[in-house]
Amino acid sequence: MIYKYKCKDEDAEKSVRQILTRAGFSTRLLKRVRRQGSVMAAGKNLRLIDRIKAGDTIVVTLPEPQDTVDIRQDPDLDIIFLDDWYVAVNKKPGQVVHPTITHSVGTVTDKLASTPLHPVIRLDRETSGVLLIARLSLAHYYAVSNPMQKIYLGIVHGRFQPSDGVLTGAIMRSEDTFMRRCINPEGKEAITIYQEIAASPDNAYSLVAFRLVTGRTHQIRLHCLWHGHPLLGDGMYGLHQLENIKEDQDYVRPDLLSRTKELFTSERIEKDSLISRQALHAVYLEFRHARSSQYVSLNAELAEDMRNLLIELEIPADLPVTLPESLLNQNPQQI
Repeated sequence: MIYKYKCKDEDAEKSVRQILTRAGFSTRLLKRVRRQGSVMAAGKNLRLIDRIKAGDTIVVTLPEPQDTVDIRQDPDLDIIFLDDWYVAVNKKPGQVVHPTITHSVGTVTDKLASTPLHPVIRLDRETSGVLLIARLSLAHYYAVSNPMQKIYLGIVHGRFQPSDGVLTGAIMRSEDTFMRRCINPEGKEAITIYQEIAASPDNAYSLVAFRLVTGRTHQIRLHCLWHGHPLLGDGMYGLHQLENIKEDQDYVRPDLLSRTKELFTSERIEKDSLISRQALHAVYLEFRHARSSQYVSLNAELAEDMRNLLIELEIPADLPVTLPESLLNQNPQQI
């Protein structure tokens, strides 16, 4: 496989190694390029230590031991993007991304190919939406080494006030269980930008767009509960965590606890049970492509169970959902 990179002014007099490292080549891959591949510019063979001129195009022959992994067409997978470098699917709720101890077969990557793939992002089992997977190790390394923009849609109890803003709360692993996270000032910084899309006539439920500034485990789910508006159907950070909740807890912001406890009603529990998983969908992903070095945008149609939930809750949202320009206009490099 051939990789091309046109050197910019700031690349002048840098070594091939420096330029390719910044472009996403790992140390391991550079060793293989040196031993088994080739690097050329202006018709001349180059070593990794050779210097480059601005405007030169570096042409790298990648020493992949096998061809790009073949992708299978599976009726259970909705492929929304495919080229020699990446494949993206609109993941259904309940699908596991890659083999684990508890789910060794039947995962998304298993169904896509018989040989290993490289998930660029990971979604919770019950979170639906855009899932990007690299077909080559270089493609994976390049994508994760550059900023990405991720936007989710969630259906929450109540309405955030104001209707747009920033959710914060440092996140760390809970001492109670390996799976659960909690808000703790000693945890890692977590920032989520939100904007309401639509609300039910009684203001009891709303559809909200979330943009991740940081990417902590369970971040959106935990931030929604912490700020008093849990996602519908969330079994770990949802409505049922409010039953008999005590003052010394790490689920809800202390100053919002009294108001949030009032959400735990029989009517809301009934509505909450209309969906069997957290009402969260990865609707949009923007990533930098390894071959072109340009950003690619992917959209995933809202999952059927969330579409049905909008109807049940009488939330007047047009489909496909139009995302706020204030979220889309953000430059991934600023994230």
